[in-house]
Amino acid sequence: MKKILNILLMLICFESNSIAQWLWQNPYPQGNALKSVSFLASVANRGWAVGELGTAIYTTDAGVTWQLVNLGTKENLNCVFMHSDTQVFIVGDNGLIIYIYDNGGTFEITFQTSSTAENLRSVTSHVNGCSWITGDGGTVLRSTDMGDTWIDQSTAYNGNLYSLHNIECTTAWVTGLNGYVMNTTDWGISWHVKSTPTTSHLFSIDIGTFDYIRAVGNSGTMILTTNQGASWITETTGTTSNLYNVFNIGYARAYAVGGNGVILETTDVGEPWIQRNSGTYVSLYDIDDIYGSNDMYVVGNYGLILKNSGTGTDFTIQSKGTIKWIHSLEFVNTSKGWAVGGDYYAPINKGVFLRTTDAGNTWIETNTLIPLNSVDFINEDEGWAVGEDGTIRHTINGGESWGTQTCPISSDLNAVHFIDENYGWAVGDYGDIIRTTNGGTSWSTQNSTTPNWLYGVHFVNSTTGWAVGLDSTIVHTTNGGANWERQIFETTNNFRFTDVFFIDEMHGWVVGVVGSIFLTTDGSATWQQIPSGTYESFGSVHFTDYNNGWIVGNAGTILRSRDGGFTWEQQFSGVSANTLTSVCFVDTMNGWASGEGGTIIHTTDGGGIVNVEVIKTTTVLPDNFLLLQNYPNPFNPSTTISWQSPVAGHNSIKLFNVLGREIETIVDGYFEAGNHSTLYIVNSTLPSGVYFYQLRAGDFIQTKKMIYLK
Repeated sequence: MKKILNILLMLICFESNSIAQWLWQNPYPQGNALKSVSFLASVANRGWAVGELGTAIYTTDAGVTWQLVNLGTKENLNCVFMHSDTQVFIVGDNGLIIYIYDNGGTFEITFQTSSTAENLRSVTSHVNGCSWITGDGGTVLRSTDMGDTWIDQSTAYNGNLYSLHNIECTTAWVTGLNGYVMNTTDWGISWHVKSTPTTSHLFSIDIGTFDYIRAVGNSGTMILTTNQGASWITETTGTTSNLYNVFNIGYARAYAVGGNGVILETTDVGEPWIQRNSGTYVSLYDIDDIYGSNDMYVVGNYGLILKNSGTGTDFTIQSKGTIKWIHSLEFVNTSKGWAVGGDYYAPINKGVFLRTTDAGNTWIETNTLIPLNSVDFINEDEGWAVGEDGTIRHTINGGESWGTQTCPISSDLNAVHFIDENYGWAVGDYGDIIRTTNGGTSWSTQNSTTPNWLYGVHFVNSTTGWAVGLDSTIVHTTNGGANWERQIFETTNNFRFTDVFFIDEMHGWVVGVVGSIFLTTDGSATWQQIPSGTYESFGSVHFTDYNNGWIVGNAGTILRSRDGGFTWEQQFSGVSANTLTSVCFVDTMNGWASGEGGTIIHTTDGGGIVNVEVIKTTTVLPDNFLLLQNYPNPFNPSTTISWQSPVAGHNSIKLFNVLGREIETIVDGYFEAGNHSTLYIVNSTLPSGVYFYQLRAGDFIQTKKMIYLK
């Protein structure tokens, strides 16, 4: 049975599930890796590209502009093939096959039945309606009815197959692991293994005219046959980078793309292959042309889309925005923000400044020679950035221009934090800490008491601050850094801590590798390790108040806490593989995260609710309402209040004195069914004594006693 949905109805359905809303701002239109691109006739100018995490983009103007299309899946999409201007096949992980009928921009989407859970790598479809798919585990599927039914071909091979190409219904060629090539000439009834001169994995095969057939793979491997695979020629490509796709145009002209931004072109049957300038150093995965046009289109990592202007021309990047790492970003309000970063592999201008005045809808880019690791602003005009080789940059005009300040050290600086226009600290390699009391006019070194690399620093006032780094390092000062003291606590691993954030002198959080989260409620006298539910490494933590915080990390990971960091829920970032290194919120709704490949994403709803899939698989719903005893009790100045609810609904928790007079509302809002906690921080004017907190949820009411001791 086929599942057919209209894309407009599907979008409404997904919004009703309230999946977390993080949207791409840079690169544009998005920054997940694109694995495949397909065009057809130049008359319609329609094209598709697909990639990781269900990413699909669509153009109707030959790639000048692209729009994101929600296909209703988060599976990695590995190949797209346009059978016609209106008919499209897409295949992906876990046996996914999608058929799309483009009815003038309204897409009828069909999830076809593949009868396999193997990852599908390649799809092609002849004009006469004979369609083929190949994938892992020796999978080869064939259809003669546009995918209404797919027939599993018996190939007697169980290795991974990466590519399939056919130009006739009866004939198809397939490549795979260790130089494996096979073909069929009888609709897949029988398959013939071809001897090849390579043991490299072959990622792509393409049939040209006059039986010119090429395959490409690992380490620049390219082989050519002109006699149906009876013999092969190893072609000289001039590169050792992996080649992921080859595309023949006729027999003399051909292209190949691969790792490190490699694009190869030949116009005379491979003698020679010429490397064209791609303007990038990242992996490129696929190349295609618009039939009837000489222009070539290439897609690759970080959402890159490239195009040339015909034979013998270099390629230019069509997608918008930098793909350099964005190591740090900072917003001072819902409109104005800055980001800094850089790449070590860029030939020149390794660093980058970005600034926005419209909440990140547009970013103004300025390149610089040195990679930058951290940025911090105290208001809309004044800020600092630090980076490699002791670089310190300073602006007083909102980042329109940046001056250079003199640094007393030459090692890399990894983080910077200012509390006002005068007092600031920066930390870096070898345990280096530097400080200024005059806005950076002069900087002086401080003794951190550790040789470990430091990656994060945070101060709550001119005297009290923390820095974190390698080997579970947390150092603390109460005199502006004149003395730093190593915090001693028990950990099961020698964590590399990457960031630290404090909301006041008592309450703080530290994050690091392998999903490590620690919190303190007593000014770092003691630290509690908190389960994160993931082994992904974290890069940054930020809280807007005592309850609401976010953590970002590897593979697009974003966690959200609503109870002061005691429990965390995973949000859907929309980022597939890119590492996130920085997060900043200006309130509980408006936030940004940044990272690898120029990634900048933005939310206006706090990132939405917990990932619905996580709830379904990890949460056991309680059977009844229950208000738990606060902990610790007695307390000063904070305590955690927990409760459980078997149904979704409005919950409130209020505080009363011993006379029954209401003091304040601690919790008031809509909550899903499940277990909940909130961190209550007492108002400093509240006198010591006995108090009562009361949960109301529908008709349920329960009250418990707490003791506050100053």
